[in-house]
Amino acid sequence: MTSTSISKPAPSVCYNSRVLRLRIITSAVGVPLLILSVVGGEPLFTIFLALIAAGCAIELCQLAPGFKAGHPLFILAVAWALLLSVRHHFGPNLSHDAIITIPLIMSLLFLLLVDGNRRSFVDWSWATGGALYVGWLIGHWGSIYTLPSGMILVLFTMFTTFAYDTGAFFSGRALGRHKLAPTLSASKTWEGVAGGFVSALAVAAIMRAVCASILGDFPLSLGLTLIAGGLIAVAAQVGDLVESAIKRSSKVKDAGSILPGHGGLLDRFDSLLFTGPALYFFIIWVVA
Repeated sequence: MTSTSISKPAPSVCYNSRVLRLRIITSAVGVPLLILSVVGGEPLFTIFLALIAAGCAIELCQLAPGFKAGHPLFILAVAWALLLSVRHHFGPNLSHDAIITIPLIMSLLFLLLVDGNRRSFVDWSWATGGALYVGWLIGHWGSIYTLPSGMILVLFTMFTTFAYDTGAFFSGRALGRHKLAPTLSASKTWEGVAGGFVSALAVAAIMRAVCASILGDFPLSLGLTLIAGGLIAVAAQVGDLVESAIKRSSKVKDAGSILPGHGGLLDRFDSLLFTGPALYFFIIWVVA
């Protein structure tokens, strides 16, 4: 008598399906909250930026070997990133001078207080670099928000960024053969880049058409919209690779675990750290 074995899906398939479900559920909850924070106006959008900056700064500092959460430089890095992320609420003199200079001096003074057995300059580098990487870059979203039609531009940039990330993820999984940067991330492929680029352009054009239909206007012409979409796609991929390089140096897969299926806040917002500045300077240098 022979027994019939029942085939089971490969563990990797089960794992990928579970991760995909978690990603979808997290996005279904997170995207409406993100939209609400944008269209809800101030101070809701500023609170959103501050929370994201603080969370990303915590995750980044935790990647540093032996860098404890109670360390003065750790605390300063989180507070500094938070302040930099909401600098649009302050005048240019305060945001560009005091919010950079005073915490910088404080961080250098903390070098005099830390335990001599610790590599204090390494901790200082993580703290200052982390605050600028997270806080200064994400603060450009507040700068976009204050521009004419800023709320529309923020939504346009965010959804175009998400379109690139999603398109790159699915096209890379389905078609990926040629590695983009194998020394940084084994999963990134040129096929994913192509799929993400097409998705970003498509969503950028759709966003423009929808906004123009509902509001009667959009701040960018069709040509500039497509250029902006391409720029956002490039910036999104660069942001993702930069975070991959940081994680690779710390020998971790994810920066955190607060977002099921995505990893940490830094894993989800790494692209936005670069697409915000890219769109902001495109607007003030090219469009304005």
